[in-house]
Amino acid sequence: MIYLASRSPRRVQLLSRITGEFVTRPTNIEEKEYPDLPPKGKCIRRAKDKCIRAVNRIRENGMAVISADTVVDLDGRVLDKPKNAAEAADMMQMLSANSHKVYTAVSVYKSGIMYSFCCETTVYFDEIPRRFIDEYVRTDEAYDKAGGYAIQGSAGKYIKSIEGDYDNVVGLPVQKLEKLLKYIKAV
Repeated sequence: MIYLASRSPRRVQLLSRITGEFVTRPTNIEEKEYPDLPPKGKCIRRAKDKCIRAVNRIRENGMAVISADTVVDLDGRVLDKPKNAAEAADMMQMLSANSHKVYTAVSVYKSGIMYSFCCETTVYFDEIPRRFIDEYVRTDEAYDKAGGYAIQGSAGKYIKSIEGDYDNVVGLPVQKLEKLLKYIKAV
């Protein structure tokens, strides 16, 4: 059995493109800050933490556990999920007419071994009008997402271009994960 250690509906949807045979088991783990790690390192560590927590909770023979973490890196500063409207507006203003990196780290446990990888995508935003930002932070879309936006959501219309994997920005690099799952014979 494959377990997805996430409650993200976006990750569920993306994993469904690989297999329909999985169960979601969110870890409910508080994400640590890891202030001494760079953004990419923080992302990798958090994905591993989630995987370890899920493996220790499920403990089932033959299981495969998938966890992931996404970090938005703006010039070395991590933009996590905004906690309120003011924070969400500040993030959107910082991203406006700027580029940033999105890292998604994935950890997969199977047969006593944890495999991990991290994908990087660069996202370029056009200028985002203040009126849009003010309206946007009043919606649910601005929350529960690293950097306070979803590439597939309404803020996506201000994305000029990306360099890298689109699915990585959504929250799960499907192609690379599928290769790993086939390699370890989980699918």
